[in-house]
Amino acid sequence: MAIEADELNLFTSDPTLLERSPDEEYERAASALALIADPERLKLLHALCLDADTPQKAAVWAGLSQAVAERQLGAMVDLGLVERKDGARGTTYVPRDGHLVVQLHVALAHGREEPGERHPRLIARRRVVRAKGEGRRVA
Repeated sequence: MAIEADELNLFTSDPTLLERSPDEEYERAASALALIADPERLKLLHALCLDADTPQKAAVWAGLSQAVAERQLGAMVDLGLVERKDGARGTTYVPRDGHLVVQLHVALAHGREEPGERHPRLIARRRVVRAKGEGRRVA
């Protein structure tokens, strides 16, 4: 399957995402989603994405006590969701990677929709097209 450079986006930048994955990858994906499937963790992760990167700032932004924020941030470090950095301004936290930030924003988009509300289609149905010099390709 060939995808042209101008067709690349978040959903097609890795053409293998358009294919069925091995069962182990679905298991890891479900585990990754389960790690952030907690309202307190989602709030804190959102706070970190908006530069509320200390336990104090994140707690205030998320509407949580500092003790809860520190406990959850520590758990998220242990789970590999965020990185802890000790510096001159004290301890700060940052999301571990961009995939986690995308998961957060997709989850928040779903949280803003009412049950039964129509969701936007982000991926058009693929159609088979023929390209010069190639057999069949999916677009």
